[in-house]
Amino acid sequence: MRAMQLYRLGRATWAQREWDDALGRFDDTQRRLAVEVAQDNGWFDRAVFALGRTPDELRLYTLRFPLHHDATIRREAAKNRVDPAWMAAEIRAESVFNPVARSPANALGLMQLLPGTAMTVARANGIPWSGADSLYDPDTNIAIGTAYMRQVLDTYAGQPYFAIAGYNAGPAPMLRWQSQRPGMDPDFWIETISYKETREYVARVFAFSTIYDWRLNGSAVPLDDRMRGRATLARKQFACPVAPAAAG
Repeated sequence: MRAMQLYRLGRATWAQREWDDALGRFDDTQRRLAVEVAQDNGWFDRAVFALGRTPDELRLYTLRFPLHHDATIRREAAKNRVDPAWMAAEIRAESVFNPVARSPANALGLMQLLPGTAMTVARANGIPWSGADSLYDPDTNIAIGTAYMRQVLDTYAGQPYFAIAGYNAGPAPMLRWQSQRPGMDPDFWIETISYKETREYVARVFAFSTIYDWRLNGSAVPLDDRMRGRATLARKQFACPVAPAAAG
């Protein structure tokens, strides 16, 4: 309770200390229940850091892959002609749906946008901009981030695997990687990215996209089509198994 109250007051460091102290005394069931409480209070990344110690916990998909602001994600994705599951996956990878996330490089908000880039994209797309603090507003951040992803996707000829790598690493490494391995199949190209962080990031976003496709639509685009940005009607129906419910 103390951790939740501190989190709601914006005292993230104090909340983290209370959380860690409490979890140190919890068994697996209590830990899972604590994550559910945190999720109900909008503290979504607790599932990422507190679950996964047992196989059953890896199957807690709705906790480990939260979905928030989905109406905004769908709206802005449709406006910019990008996949909403991909945008949700980017948010999960970048901030775990923390609207006030801030990186050491000063990337802000849900989609971790740099203020200078965000301002340029906002002005080019007629999105209201009132300074860097605008990026802490979820609707604004998603609108700008999704428009920026459309821009990055167009830069790389509509190929999502290039766009995701470029979003993470920037244009200079991408120019080098594309010139070094032209015509390589997407899966081999991803696995031979020389930056470990970017290589794992691209694979992670594609994996997250499949889960968020299921969360949003109950089915998913085949991974090969997703990597190549191909529109397809051959969606795959599947169901993620549900872990047993936590006790009382």
